[in-house]
Amino acid sequence: MSNAKQIKGQAMGHNGIISYEVDVDDNKIEDLKILKHSETSGIFNQVIDKLKKSVITEQSFNVDTISGATVMTQALLDSAKKAVADEDVKLTPKPKATKATGTTHLSADVVVIGGGEAGLVAGSRALTKGQSVILVEKNGYLGGATILNGSNVTGTGSKVAAGIFGDNHDTPATLAEDVTRESKHTNYPAMTDLMVNNIGPAIDFISDFADLHYQKAQTQTPEHSINRQIELPTASSYEFIQKVAKAFNEHGGKTLLDTRVEALTFNRHGDVNGLVAYQHATPVKIKARSVVLATGGHGANQKMRGTESKGLDYYGPMTSTGDAYDFNAKLNLQTHDLGWYKVYPHGVEVEPGVAKLTTYASKKATDMGALYVNTKGQRIVNESAVYSDFRDAILAQPDKVAFMLMDERTWKQVYDLLVLHDFTPKEIQNFFDNPDTTPIFTKGTLTEVAKAAGIDAAGLQQTVADYQGYAKAGTDPDFKRDAQFLHGFEGETYYLVEQRGRFATTLGGYTVTTPDLELVTKDAVPVANYYAAGEVAGGANGHDSMPSMMNTWGISSGYVAGAAASANADTQKASGETDLNIVALMGTNATKSYNRKLLQAMQELFDAQINFSIEEIKSLPLFSEDLVDDEPANVKALCAKIDDADGVVIAVPEYDHAIPAALKSALEWLSCKEHPFTDKPVMIVGTSLGIQGTVRAQMNLRQILDAPGVDAKVLPGNEFMLPKAGTQFDDHGQLTDQGSVAFLKQCFGNFLTFIETDEAAPVLA
Repeated sequence: MSNAKQIKGQAMGHNGIISYEVDVDDNKIEDLKILKHSETSGIFNQVIDKLKKSVITEQSFNVDTISGATVMTQALLDSAKKAVADEDVKLTPKPKATKATGTTHLSADVVVIGGGEAGLVAGSRALTKGQSVILVEKNGYLGGATILNGSNVTGTGSKVAAGIFGDNHDTPATLAEDVTRESKHTNYPAMTDLMVNNIGPAIDFISDFADLHYQKAQTQTPEHSINRQIELPTASSYEFIQKVAKAFNEHGGKTLLDTRVEALTFNRHGDVNGLVAYQHATPVKIKARSVVLATGGHGANQKMRGTESKGLDYYGPMTSTGDAYDFNAKLNLQTHDLGWYKVYPHGVEVEPGVAKLTTYASKKATDMGALYVNTKGQRIVNESAVYSDFRDAILAQPDKVAFMLMDERTWKQVYDLLVLHDFTPKEIQNFFDNPDTTPIFTKGTLTEVAKAAGIDAAGLQQTVADYQGYAKAGTDPDFKRDAQFLHGFEGETYYLVEQRGRFATTLGGYTVTTPDLELVTKDAVPVANYYAAGEVAGGANGHDSMPSMMNTWGISSGYVAGAAASANADTQKASGETDLNIVALMGTNATKSYNRKLLQAMQELFDAQINFSIEEIKSLPLFSEDLVDDEPANVKALCAKIDDADGVVIAVPEYDHAIPAALKSALEWLSCKEHPFTDKPVMIVGTSLGIQGTVRAQMNLRQILDAPGVDAKVLPGNEFMLPKAGTQFDDHGQLTDQGSVAFLKQCFGNFLTFIETDEAAPVLA
């Protein structure tokens, strides 16, 4: 008999209450439904699907949280777990899938670090250029800081914009002039030129690639001298991220979420050739011909914040922590203007130092006649001017605070927009109910709101009286506000809302070359194989970006970096410049062997420098001359791998003072009908439980490899013999003795030299 239940509950998310329903039947979770939430939709929609899948698959609420949304997902899991338990539901958890404990090894032509707007565009461009691409993102969702923005962008020079605006006389040069003017000439001209000349082709490319249908943006902001701003039908960046990510995967791109990059890797020449990351606790190593850095900004990293950010609230993603500045530290990269921030005047502090944006609501208020006043009750700005004027006016106040004054008819529309953009009704009411704490939201007569906000009441009364006269006359002698926005206040009830400067975006970052966006060292030397895109490489918009221009930079720089990374990969392919291929032969058929651990430790140490593959011999049949004319397929396959290798490493155990019978049999196969070892460079290593570390087996193996029919070119000296194997490896299979590690690195380095020069370097014991 069915015992179906619909269990409802609530959890406190990042932005407010999350109402949910858990559907259970016969003590089994059938569904997890979200009934209502106030979270950022672009993040929440991605996160909840992953969370629900884990809960249903594992029949438990003790599942992993989602990176980048840990607090919210943990709160939801804890609440649902309690709600289900309170209904006396007895869940039977299913065993979690066993996670890989070893390192995951991957390779691609291009690897992109960061799954925001710039990273997705870069990866998509490289894909269409014929490259294999892997994109890694530390969060459990895609979008980065872009997911918090609208989709508005400039379409200058695109076919898309021509179809929307016709001939609006917009040009890249005109856009560059606007950028230069609005940034007060702080922009980097070469970067600006790269941006304005590539945004047109980039918009056409990504629109076609991801089936995006841009239209004229509802708001054409006055900072732009020409109507050029376009947006997607939803006006949401989530539409952009969702569609581009879908197209990226459909075109063969590979996406790794919850994958935090910890270090870069370098080939034997010292050039960047990949990365080391962790997907939860599992190490992931990716080798690539080109790497694109698109990790975003550093606004959430208090340690990186400069003096310019004092008094400003942060409203960006808390995951914008500047991770790249840690894993790039060894490269000594050049940076510039790390203390630049894109400051908006429309913000409400909801936690100490943390704000929510009110741009849409504030813009509506000023269109309807609202005033911006300071604690003296005086107006501070032309309320219909560009955002930078608001910003400068607020930051000029001693307390860096202003107040938006409006009547009740205006407040009703402002309220609707606040609720539409991240605020909850309960949250807003709480602001009004606590007038003694920030942020200040208050209503009443002019005298009452002035007292609640600590504003000079007489000054405010005079400001309103003057303004009412200006509105009636249709002229503003104080600030020259356009007559179309001079709307007088109606009624005797006023609303006052605190406004503070806020930022999410950092405008400085790493220095890059133009036109290829290569990262450079402090000595101005380009870093081979390494490119940057998006917020992490600033300068194009200067110290203050116009509306729509951060998306413009993200898309255009991703477009350029993706093409440059692709061209670099093609150059490497054409030159035949590849890493050495080393085949490591496991010298026993035993399932458990410390020599296998030794080879795995070598793979971890050296696979960044070369391609290191471990081959087993346990599936090979016992050698028999009777089978020589009918050579087994797995013998042929192993012969081919050794033949193609630049060198071979053999890890040899010691059985009765000699090599194992299985290895002897394998070598007989590999020197009878086929002779892949002829003149093949070979390095011998070994470990044993005793104190001699396979010394006799190694001597025995050298004799065999020197025999006619084998004729290997064995590395002289450089004998790596690891004693007391049972004490040499940690829980992750890594060598624990740093002296042994250093000696192994020296021997292996000599082996690579031996491969390339036929000369054996001396080794110091």
